[in-house]
Amino acid sequence: MISLSIADESHTSEVATLIAALFAEVGHTPDEEEIASVFADVDADEGHSTLLALDDDGEVVGIMTVATFVSLYAGGKIGVINELYVLPDFRSEGVGKMLLDFAKEIGEDQGWVRLEVTTPGDEYDKTLRFYEREGFHRIGPRYKYEI
Repeated sequence: MISLSIADESHTSEVATLIAALFAEVGHTPDEEEIASVFADVDADEGHSTLLALDDDGEVVGIMTVATFVSLYAGGKIGVINELYVLPDFRSEGVGKMLLDFAKEIGEDQGWVRLEVTTPGDEYDKTLRFYEREGFHRIGPRYKYEI
């Protein structure tokens, strides 16, 4: 049975390992050490949560990072899912949906008006179908500026 929790600094190694695996799949470059360093800073910030899915042995099998923002265009606070990753052996087992439902519960508790997700792109059609099945719809492309 899968259980859900919010990560803290004691989960740094597991967070870094799973996020590094996600980044390897989608072509991002930060390695485990860099991710662990960022997690140590970001996890302590208000408005950021890292959600974990754990198996019966307490091993992390899925992860989601969510940040809270105030959005004028949405009319209030929103949650933004930046990363969602489930270990390959646990995919299509409902783990991603459980993490997503957990984020929705957090959003309801915190008064969010919407939940958005950063997706990896059209080439990841299975991922996009997952979010669409869960009621998400496309709101347009996102651009970035590196500082």
